[in-house]
Amino acid sequence: HHQTRLSNVETRPYMRVARRVLASDSLIYTTPIAYPTPPQDASAVDEEAAAQQTLREQQADSRTQWRQEFQLDLLALESSMARIQLLSRTNVKERERYEASKLKIKTTAVSTKDTTVEYRKQLEEAQNTLALRKTYDERTEKITGNRMLKPRDDQQAALDRLKVENEALGGETRSYAQTWAERRDQFGKIVEEGRQMLRLIRDEKEEAERKEGMEGVSDGEASRPGTPTLGSGGVTPAHPSQEVDAGGATPLRPLPNDLLAP
Repeated sequence: HHQTRLSNVETRPYMRVARRVLASDSLIYTTPIAYPTPPQDASAVDEEAAAQQTLREQQADSRTQWRQEFQLDLLALESSMARIQLLSRTNVKERERYEASKLKIKTTAVSTKDTTVEYRKQLEEAQNTLALRKTYDERTEKITGNRMLKPRDDQQAALDRLKVENEALGGETRSYAQTWAERRDQFGKIVEEGRQMLRLIRDEKEEAERKEGMEGVSDGEASRPGTPTLGSGGVTPAHPSQEVDAGGATPLRPLPNDLLAP
């Protein structure tokens, strides 16, 4: 309602025009006064004519003045109407501009809010990073402030020396590995030769046992004619394998079977 309501300055021209047109004493509704016929007396006629002429002139002047004032009121009304139209158009444009500005401000506010949230996250991350860096700086200060630590050049020289020693140890390790491989091959050859020797010994033992068995059989057959009787003293002749030779040597013992296994 306040957008279409007229102000006092705007309603004043309307009220003045309405008052001039609709008032009871308005000249629109007032007709000129008709004067009676003047008398026959010449002097009286002249005076009456002069009075009527004066009154006519006053009425004409009053109507002319009313007409001029009415025209001025109409001009003021026209100016007021033009002003009202101009203000109305200006208000419409201003409201449109206000709506566009309002929408732009809302969009900017939302964007600013999102940007603020993003900046707050970045600030928190930066604060955490700063706290972490401060912790690292404190630890670095403790490490670098320790007098027991050697300078960086000495530590680099020690690292280079350890690197050279590590390379030397690596060469020794490779040399030991090669030596170990060679010795392992030699040990394998020795084991193989031992197995061959065990097989030879086993073959010789079997050959010796076979020969002893054959000799025992032949000796048993030869001792039957000379078996002593009960009256000859009862002495059984000894087996040749049980006799000891003149040199007093002990006969060989058979090897264990686990050594003879291939």
